[in-house]
Amino acid sequence: DQLTLFDEEEKERINPFDWHSKSTGFGGIMEKGGFDVVIGNPPYVRQEMLGERFKLYAKSKFITFASTADLYVYFIEQSHKMLKKNGLYGIICSNKFIRSNYGKALRKFIETKVSLLALIDFGELPIFHKTGTFPVIILTQNKTTKLQKFTYAPIKRLDFQLLENEVKIIGKKLNNRSITGDKWSLASIEEIEIFEKMRTSSITLGTYVDYKIYSGIKTGLNKAFIIDKKTKDLIIGKNHFENELIKPFVQGDDIRKYNINFRNKFIIAIKYGWTNKNSDRSIEKWQWFKKNYPSTAEHLSKFSNAAKKRYDRGQYWWELRACEYYDKFEKTKIVFPDIAKESRMAYDKSGLYVGNTAYFISQDDLYLLGVLNSKLIYSYFKRNATVLGDPDKGGRLRWIYQDVIKIPIHSIDFNKPKEKAIHEKMVKLVDKMLELNKKKTALPQAQKETKSNEKSR
Repeated sequence: DQLTLFDEEEKERINPFDWHSKSTGFGGIMEKGGFDVVIGNPPYVRQEMLGERFKLYAKSKFITFASTADLYVYFIEQSHKMLKKNGLYGIICSNKFIRSNYGKALRKFIETKVSLLALIDFGELPIFHKTGTFPVIILTQNKTTKLQKFTYAPIKRLDFQLLENEVKIIGKKLNNRSITGDKWSLASIEEIEIFEKMRTSSITLGTYVDYKIYSGIKTGLNKAFIIDKKTKDLIIGKNHFENELIKPFVQGDDIRKYNINFRNKFIIAIKYGWTNKNSDRSIEKWQWFKKNYPSTAEHLSKFSNAAKKRYDRGQYWWELRACEYYDKFEKTKIVFPDIAKESRMAYDKSGLYVGNTAYFISQDDLYLLGVLNSKLIYSYFKRNATVLGDPDKGGRLRWIYQDVIKIPIHSIDFNKPKEKAIHEKMVKLVDKMLELNKKKTALPQAQKETKSNEKSR
């Protein structure tokens, strides 16, 4: 009995319902194979609220279990257990399982255990007042099938008369190819064919760059370690040598396509192990630091209590966390934000340090920069990555490591003149884009606005 996992107080709190018990009035139905139809709108309970005991129970009972799965995942599997063979099922729940890691087992369950009839995805539309649940309606039939055929309808508006008619108008007919593998790609058949061609004629970005894709710095206390130009000037005013600890710094929002908006922010980058490496090991470390870097020490001392408590710290509270690739920040690289509505890859040769809302590829490769900023890669990524909202209506894409490394990149064969020529043309075009953006950045604000207005006409 799975309920033995719970004590009496917890059983009373969760009030378990036994559908098989005759005392509930449903036992006879379950003896005959279950319900003809099950519909539902499960409670929206995030996994953080479920507790370890429930997760232990769910792990033993559900093949869709994931330690970070929200409650609705188990409602979907349990509902199918209550259906007759060929019974019909409909639910409205969060659409996050479609692309999230925790939804992998549920996606496999839908792909292999049931017949998917329709996915009606509302994206960020406010179906439930003042609740951002990203709802989707799932319709299935309780039977296995070798060939999935279903309707996918990404709803873009709510001012229609009948949902059924709206689905008929905008719905796309998809098949197995859209829901096979670790990730679902709910694109048209034509798009999927293009994506498959991209994959077969390319290698992954991870392979292309030897997985040299890194996350930005997490200080654990930005108000202490991230400073503006005024503070930097005060620190190095009397002791210019202290500038060696201060590096130019940008966050994800500063990174645009082919351009970086440097906003005169800096990071005090005292790396893990730096103090012991540079000081006499026999002396008190903070006193040594104050003596040798007095202005930096004076600034940081204001935040010492908070800095000592942070998890992301080095051997001493004034140091940053351990990081094996500090040297790579100061080399030529491709940088990009972790959340963006489009491909926003930029090129940095100035040694910028980036924050933890950005990633960088340790590669000096203008061809790669151009490919990653292309419409083709954007079209591919928005169908295969995690999206916050509707990717066709400005939804924000999550440019996270595990998805980015899977982007297909065509590797040039320089022994073939045609491919070599393509590479050279791409590099020239990217060089031109970088130069134009550099000139645009140098323009006074009034001229920038004029240029933008001319472009929009």
